[in-house]
Amino acid sequence: MRSKIKKCRSCGLYTLKDNCPICGAVTSQTRPARFSPEDRYGRYRRALRQEAE
Repeated sequence: MRSKIKKCRSCGLYTLKDNCPICGAVTSQTRPARFSPEDRYGRYRRALRQEAE
């Protein structure tokens, strides 16, 4: 599954658009987050999910 978020090649801004709203440069697809078996923030994510339900 591809991410919808894109990153500007020149200024590093993250956006959903094809062109950067700040500098007008072309944006590119971002890489997926790196997988780690020791999930440092998993406890917080699960707690937020429980609050939302």
